[in-house]
This record gives sequence, C-alpha cells and structure tokens, in this order.
Amino acid sequence: MEKQIQKLGQLIKKSKRILLINHIRMDGDAWGSLWGLALILQNLKKEVKAINDTPVPDILKFLWEDKMIEPELDIEQYNPDLIIALDSSDTERLWESYSKWKHVFEQKHVVVIDHHVSNPGYGNTNIIDPAASSVCEIITIILEQLEYYEYVNPKAATFLYTGLQTDSNMYFNTNTRSSTLRAGALLIDLWADFRLPIFELYKKRTQSQMKVWQYALSHLTYHNSNKVCGCVLDRKWLENLNIPESEISGCFKWFISEILINIEGIQIAYLLYPLDSWENKISMRSQKWYNVAEICETFGGWGHTQAAGFESDWDRRAIEKELLKKISTSFTS
Repeated sequence: MEKQIQKLGQLIKKSKRILLINHIRMDGDAWGSLWGLALILQNLKKEVKAINDTPVPDILKFLWEDKMIEPELDIEQYNPDLIIALDSSDTERLWESYSKWKHVFEQKHVVVIDHHVSNPGYGNTNIIDPAASSVCEIITIILEQLEYYEYVNPKAATFLYTGLQTDSNMYFNTNTRSSTLRAGALLIDLWADFRLPIFELYKKRTQSQMKVWQYALSHLTYHNSNKVCGCVLDRKWLENLNIPESEISGCFKWFISEILINIEGIQIAYLLYPLDSWENKISMRSQKWYNVAEICETFGGWGHTQAAGFESDWDRRAIEKELLKKISTSFTS
C-alpha cells in the first residue's frame, strides 16, 4: 500500500483541481473521510469540489459542511485533474453521480481509497485495505506517510476521528487493530474533538428515535432456535409518527448494532425499513463466526463480514422470507 500512497502524493502535488466522491446515503466514515480529506487538500492550496446524489444525513449535522456537496455539479465543465473515490466498494454505490459522468471518469485518473473486502479495485490507483477499520483510518495513515501533519486543522481531525470511531463502533468491532488506536491517538494529538462524536452519535437520543425504537422492539421476531432476531417496519406506521423521511435512517442509527445484535444468544440480526416510497433498506449484523456480507452480496448488497446491508424494491415480507432462507443455510453450511 505504501507505493500507492506515494503515487497519490505525486498525483496530488501535480493536481490543481480535485474531485471527491463517496457512496450514496453517507455514513460517518464516508462523510468524515470526504470532508476531512477536502480540508487537508484545501490547506494544500488545491481547488476541491465534491459530488453525491444524496444529501448529508441529519444525524451528522454536528459536522455540518453540506456546502461541499454539489449534486448538480457539471464534472465535465469542472474538468478535474484528479478524482478520488472514498468508501465506495464499487461504481454502483456511486450511483448516478458516476453513471451520468462515466465518460469523464474514464478519461481521468481515479484514485480509490476503500476498506471493503468486496472492492474489485476499479480505480487507476487503488489504496484498499480490507483489514482497516475505516477509510478515515487509511487517510490517517496516508497523512502520516506523506507528512501532511501541518495541513490537518482541528476540524479536519474531528471529521476523520468521527469516521474512525463510527466504523469501528467505538473500537469494539473486530476490524479494530493496533493501527486503528494509533490513528485515533494521532488525530487527538492533532486536536480532534473526540468527545463530540461520542455524545452526538452514541449517547444522545431524540424523541423520534425513542418512538421508532419502541415500535421496532414491539415487532421483534426470533428465528432459528432464537439465534436470529429481526424486525420489519411498516411504512404506514412510520408515516403516522410524522417523522420526516430524511430522518428515518438516522432514527435507526445504532439500533441494530447497539441493541439487536447484543441480545443474549443472538448470532445474526437484521432490520428492514422503508427508505422511500418504493425502496427498502436492509441492515444486518453478526457475531464473529458468521459472514453477513456474503448473504447481502446475493441481494446485490455490500459491506463487511459482520456488518452489511442491501436495498431492494421487493415486498418487505418477500425479502424477509428469502433472507431467512439464506440465513438458515449459513447455519447449516
């Protein structure tokens, strides 16, 4: 990976205009890595723009810098010297921002920085480390190797620390390694506000969240001799809560990883809820000896061994039925 990092340094040095892109429906790592890197590049006197089809989630408002994302950006007119794709396992996760401007992406040098094991290496330069906790950890390694310390201000450090902390689940997930902790220590040394994401994402709870969690818990079902639990959320009931559609995903943040998978005896947990008027989101978690990424990939999904997901326009009950079949197979194989 060191060679690729040095090449990235050379590409950045030669570039004047850089385009950043990350996966749709951003999480803490996707948003933290994009804006953290953007601030570093701006301090290197580079012109930086970013594109994504979806807005920054409300749950990440405490890091708010949404002016960075330009969904309608004309990439051809912007004519970047370099494109950097962050935390996206494939081009499909870049959605229309990629498909609309595919001809431009194919003409430019694309650097992929990612940690998904399923990433095929779709860039011209690929900095992919499946063992890393997060893309923010990889970027922290990059700034170390390229000696970019002086270009990392406290705000950039806080963005990177947020992605590091969220994708490692506060250093609890099995993707946490010694370099993860060293990266966190370095970012704190660079004045990251490490308490901010802990409070905003792990300790604070909204009233809307409590209403949704209460409903989800009351509709929890158990399967496979109580080794599997999950819940399927009804669209009409969620509409009756009068919670804005943009907040629904945020209300479920941490519900599966903090509640469902930690129920005694549970080996696999799933959560299915409506994303919009026609599509559903399915999240899965597992204990260390079960690979939910393999299950999600059969539905066209993505993720890590113990944390993965997919989206589908199937009927909710049909999804659950097929999902439970595949889960049962994973117990017997």
